Order: sequence, then structure tokens, then C-alpha cells
Amino acid sequence: MSTAIKALQKAIECEQAALEQYKIASAHAEQPETKEALKEYLADKEQKIDTLSWMVMAETGTLERTETAPQNGAEKLASGKCPFSGELAKMGIDIDKMKTDPSAH
Repeated sequence: MSTAIKALQKAIECEQAALEQYKIASAHAEQPETKEALKEYLADKEQKIDTLSWMVMAETGTLERTETAPQNGAEKLASGKCPFSGELAKMGIDIDKMKTDPSAH
């Protein structure tokens, strides 16, 4: 397993640990402003975990990127293709370049 994959997996673990702590804080927060802020933090952490998971898949070469007819979110996730490829491309991350031979790891 490559160093990048190990680091990404560790980042996912850290994000998941933070997510659990935000859930605990949210459940026990008393102020509406705090609850709202934590709700936003929870959504952000979930998004980051999803994105990091797709990056791991890209690094391992298990991610397929093809152009197909528009699909709803559930269909995109079920098809196993990265729903963030467009956003990643805007950030300068080319999913196609991330594809590697899984036997090389």
C-alpha cells in the first residue's frame, strides 16, 4: 500500500473521530446557535470523509470515470463513479491521472 493511500486512510480515521465528537456535542448543546454551527460542521465532515474515500479509490485504481447520461445522486453513488470528479478537476486534481495498476501497490 502506498504512502499516499495510508495517509488518506489515516485522514479519514481522523475525520470520522472528529465527526463522532461533533455528534456528541450537537446532541448535548443547549444554545441554538451552537446546534446550528455543529450541524454545519457535521455536514462538512461528512463531505470531507466522502471526498477522501473517493481519493483513496482513485489512488488504488478502483475508481472509474466515464461520461454518462445525467443521473440523480443515488444513481451516481450506486454506479461506483466519483460524483466529485468535476469538483476535483476544478481544484486541479485529474482523476484519470490517479488511476494506477492496483498490483503495483
